[in-house]
Amino acid sequence: MKIIYKIYFIAFSFFLASSLVYALPSRAEQAGIQISPLTYNFEINPEGDDNFSIIVKNLNNDDLHYVIEIENFNHVSDQGAPSFEGTSKDTSITSLKDWIVATKDSDKEGSIEPNGTKEVEFTISVPKGAEPGGHYAAVFVKELAKTDQGRTQIGVSSRVGTLVLVSIPGDVKRTAEISEFEVPKIIWSGPADLSMKVKNTGTVHFDSRGVVEAKTMFGHITEVDMGTHTIIPQNTRFYEGNWASRYPFGRYTLTAKATDGDGNTVSESRILWALPLIIVIPIIVGLIALIWVVFYLKKHIRIVK
Repeated sequence: MKIIYKIYFIAFSFFLASSLVYALPSRAEQAGIQISPLTYNFEINPEGDDNFSIIVKNLNNDDLHYVIEIENFNHVSDQGAPSFEGTSKDTSITSLKDWIVATKDSDKEGSIEPNGTKEVEFTISVPKGAEPGGHYAAVFVKELAKTDQGRTQIGVSSRVGTLVLVSIPGDVKRTAEISEFEVPKIIWSGPADLSMKVKNTGTVHFDSRGVVEAKTMFGHITEVDMGTHTIIPQNTRFYEGNWASRYPFGRYTLTAKATDGDGNTVSESRILWALPLIIVIPIIVGLIALIWVVFYLKKHIRIVK
């Protein structure tokens, strides 16, 4: 009987531990702020305007107190993470963060009940004389921690944001270049990981699709899709893909290609030799065996008339 009780106790303990392991991440996933959509893309003429809205959802079990913050950005990492400029303002010049205004003053700061949602509306008003090209900002919803008396607490606050990409028509450039495409001179097996970097050398953002073409010495071409990324001016994005050929053999010409904002293609080519060991080693062993046989026959066999 004691053994049976021990078995029940161990089984119950295991069940309880498993429940906690699966329950804790589930609870953590339901905390914080959810926002949609994540990106807006506009083309607006000078002295024109446009409207957009974001949906904010409170995933907490308590009221969410929030404030709206708007920040510019002009730099994005090659993995796509923007670097924001903060909320400081030069009064002598305006930028996109100054052109975006919450439609209702009451939406600039407020609260949302647990598991509730709220739509916050904005207007973009582009001033006369705004510079043609790309302008970039993010609208953040920042969580405020408040005391029971309604006072804001100082501390670490979470925030999520929507990226706003605005292009102003005019004399703009949509050019691109492949800034990096490194390929090994020799590979001993497949498949192989490929990568490249594409730089926007223009003045407005655009979507650029990247591919790598692998051409054999007999003219057969295999295409590797590297994906599509939005690139803002004077920034570089990283592309990667997998060349799925398991046993490539021989001389290949690898050509990286990317499109610019006008649909033109830029390219860079490299030479690669594929010498898979699973093929090369048997060939070498066979040649050594053949040479040994020839020498053996010459030494031990004499042909006479």
